[in-house]
Amino acid sequence: MARRYDAVSLDVGGVLVVPDHGLLALALDRCGTTYDRAAFGPAHYEAMAAVDAAASAPEDFTDYLSGFLAAVDVPAADRDRAHAALDEVLVSPVWTQPLPGARAGLRAIADTGIAIGVTSNSDGTIADHLRRHEWLQVGDGPGVRAQVVTDSGVVGVGKPHPAVYEATVAGLGVAPDRILHIGDSVVYDVDGAAACGLGSVHMDPYGRCPSPDHAHVRSLVEVIDLLD
Repeated sequence: MARRYDAVSLDVGGVLVVPDHGLLALALDRCGTTYDRAAFGPAHYEAMAAVDAAASAPEDFTDYLSGFLAAVDVPAADRDRAHAALDEVLVSPVWTQPLPGARAGLRAIADTGIAIGVTSNSDGTIADHLRRHEWLQVGDGPGVRAQVVTDSGVVGVGKPHPAVYEATVAGLGVAPDRILHIGDSVVYDVDGAAACGLGSVHMDPYGRCPSPDHAHVRSLVEVIDLLD
């Protein structure tokens, strides 16, 4: 069977990792509110739906926190102080909790021999973060070998700006239509990548996205079926 794609591009948040649930819970405990910790998993994707609905430029995590707090049932009267508490901890180092099966799924994708890149809205630290946590790195190292790690903090603009995707395409050395991008946002990932000529798929582990207009996967291992 002929391969449809020659490379994959991965978002990081919502695809490999989410914010550490323990640190989020600690921040909410300290501000004295109630919440449903069992809802933290799907709440990330509810929060990203709120980000998509706002479609702010650049991507605004004020929208993320508002969506997250609603999804985990923080009382409306507590949300301003809960928002402030989470805003203090929602920084790059807190994005360390692996999604279930993400490490195995990334390794399975790498084992197909396909080229791998990263396209992330971050703050200039994502390459170091991924290497230190042994996810991947450009060249040899403790994680999966990648060809390029594109960080919006380095590029100077964020997804869905074409310059971010163009940097990944250049680093992969593959025609855009031969690259499949996987992300947890419709606006910034699915539509942003498609507008630049890449294939795109929405990471939706809990089946919350109702749109029939784009492809969805529930885990990274499902991406393998889309490559051929």
